[in-house]
Amino acid sequence: MDERTLRVLEYPKLAELLADCAACSVGKERARKLEPLTDAPVIRERLKETTEARRVIEAQGAMPFGGLSDISELLRPAAAGAALAGTELLRVGDVLRCARRMREYFADLRDEAPRLCALAGTLSDQRELEERIEATLDPEGEVVDDASEALVRLRRRAQTLHARLQERLNNVLAKLATGNLLQDRLVTVRSGRYCLPIRAEFQRSFKGIVHDQSDSGATVFMEPAEIVDDGNDLRQTELSIEQEVLRILRELSGLVGEQAEVIREDLATLGELDYISARAHLSRQMEATEPELGERGYVSLMDARHPLIPRDEVVPIDFHIGRGFTTLLITGPNTGGKTVTLKTVGLLNLMAQSGLHIPASAGSTVPVFDQIFADIGDEQSIEQSLSTFSSHMSQIIAILVQLRENALVLLDEIGAGTDPAEGSALARAILSELHQRGARTVATTHYNDLKTFAYSAEGMENACVEFDPETLQPTFRLLIGMPGSSNAFEIARRLGLPEAVIRRAQELVGESHLSVEEAIRRMEASQRDLERERGALQRQQEEIERLREQYWDDLSDLRSQRQEALEGGFDEALEVIRSAEREAARIIADLQRQTRQSKVTEQRRQEIAQLRERIKAQEEQRKRRTQRRRKSAADDREVPTAVQPGDRVYVRSLQREGTVVEAVDEKLIIVQVGRMRVECARADLRLPPEPERSELPGSVVKIQTEKQFTVPRELHLLGLTVDEAIPRVEKYLDDALLAGMSPLRIVHGKGTGALRQGIHELLRSHPQVRSFHLATHNDGGEGVTIVEL
Repeated sequence: MDERTLRVLEYPKLAELLADCAACSVGKERARKLEPLTDAPVIRERLKETTEARRVIEAQGAMPFGGLSDISELLRPAAAGAALAGTELLRVGDVLRCARRMREYFADLRDEAPRLCALAGTLSDQRELEERIEATLDPEGEVVDDASEALVRLRRRAQTLHARLQERLNNVLAKLATGNLLQDRLVTVRSGRYCLPIRAEFQRSFKGIVHDQSDSGATVFMEPAEIVDDGNDLRQTELSIEQEVLRILRELSGLVGEQAEVIREDLATLGELDYISARAHLSRQMEATEPELGERGYVSLMDARHPLIPRDEVVPIDFHIGRGFTTLLITGPNTGGKTVTLKTVGLLNLMAQSGLHIPASAGSTVPVFDQIFADIGDEQSIEQSLSTFSSHMSQIIAILVQLRENALVLLDEIGAGTDPAEGSALARAILSELHQRGARTVATTHYNDLKTFAYSAEGMENACVEFDPETLQPTFRLLIGMPGSSNAFEIARRLGLPEAVIRRAQELVGESHLSVEEAIRRMEASQRDLERERGALQRQQEEIERLREQYWDDLSDLRSQRQEALEGGFDEALEVIRSAEREAARIIADLQRQTRQSKVTEQRRQEIAQLRERIKAQEEQRKRRTQRRRKSAADDREVPTAVQPGDRVYVRSLQREGTVVEAVDEKLIIVQVGRMRVECARADLRLPPEPERSELPGSVVKIQTEKQFTVPRELHLLGLTVDEAIPRVEKYLDDALLAGMSPLRIVHGKGTGALRQGIHELLRSHPQVRSFHLATHNDGGEGVTIVEL
């Protein structure tokens, strides 16, 4: 990818955010080397790894990276035969322990995270070496006493010699206590020897060896002659201890050296797991989702957020390009969000191609671009004598030189920084060139000519960042399919510019410009109205879908309950028959005990035999019927010969009914099952069962159906008095009850609170109201009441 593009899109900042989520230096270093890929299968695997890691972290908690550090610089000298320090060996042991715990962490997660389990499964088993290090060193890295028999013996001897020396020194101190030889009554160590502080003027009067003196020269530190031999023995023992400790460390380091290559591979694997874990943690922090890798050149982002802007400060956008048009021209006021939109689109594509989840709604789709270019911001160069226009033009020239077909190009303020007429002409020419070469191009501009150019050119589309003329503030929402107006005159008027000046300015720009701006403003107003209506329709459609799914689920439950009831009743009847059979057998036994058999006896025996055969036949019939019911009902129904969007079908593999959305070809059908949209083979579909006849009168069913489509989920009472509002609320509750709708929203506003109080009094006494409460702050607060029927 182009290095300048990565810089202007702030990709390195993203890498630093990722590095902050890593647990150790190995993972952090790997994260800082983050780079976008262009191999779709590899990208898909990286995304799946991130998804698996997030899944297991949310289920099991964070991966056990405790103790992990970069020990690669220790493995080389160990392999060469050098002795590592105790603290260095402890770090090696910590890494071995981390590898073991990581294997245990993933031991039972093969189904949830097969990729990560396979990666963790490559970690070696170094438990013996880990335990050897732990048994040899204490937490500070010192060799413990029982690390070897020789060390045990030497340290015990050193303790004995030290005690003897201490006793003799105390005796010497006691003898010198009454004289003036001692500078201080204490024992000190100089050059590894036990000494007493003797006044310099009495040095010759004290038998011993001088090992040091004070800075002033007033004190000399002398080892008493009577402890020299014991001191020599202690020093010799300490040297032997040091040699034994070095031998133990060298032996332990040799074991590490023998496994150096294996440990190095384990370290790399743990670093990769740390890197994947960091991607999962970043996904959780950003509340991101795994994007779908879609068709070549098609981008569809829903509720997309810039990853470097705090969530509570960024306005999500919906963006798409690649179907119907491949060049998008965005217009709108300064600080309205045009540049943020460009950076969001570019950075989210880079994130996806780096194996990262993107901060957008599930179902967002991105392709794999071979190249991503961005010319954003003003990079004037004093050293190269480049103006703003020259800087932009130099970058665009570089893009055109390198450009291949499968590329995303982001251009901010194309053609700016020079004469407007020439800049606009250059912009049209550049956009045409990029368009003809097959690039996906998103550009921002203030030039009016480019708006009409995008309308007239096939495969190009206008878009704008919305601006609210009432508040004089941008909303930061992106509206595709509509150019933005400048709003300059309206803003100037609201800020207080004299009307005469504004009229003069309007005369100067000409009627044609004003008519275009007026048309754009009307389009913007219409767009806002359409957005509101579309939102209302979307809510209604979701409610209809919910009711339809609820109906089919309830119908399926009722059928099952009825069948269970029938089977239960048949079983009870069968038990009665069996009881009768037992009674009949008893009668036969009584008859058989009679001394003589009459014709009546024989007749009763034949009746009993016939009864037994009938019971047996009924039981066999019941078993066959039960087996047929247990077999999927779909197997008894036909495969639909032809399907159309809207048809109800039964999906055998899901054992659910759904609605046909699209017939892709003869074999592949897209079906909406609940909130899922699934691709099904035609052979997996069956005709749905015929709906049972409703026991309700036809007129009632018709009224219910009509009400479901005509009763709104929200009643507006703003501006009404209590007396005017109460009848409307009563009728609304009746209609909603008949339509089976709940919960409901009653919008009464805040005002003085009288209207709200009157409505609440009605709701308290209404027999069909289960409960009611004020809406949340984000949903209307005290101005809206939510009603549960």
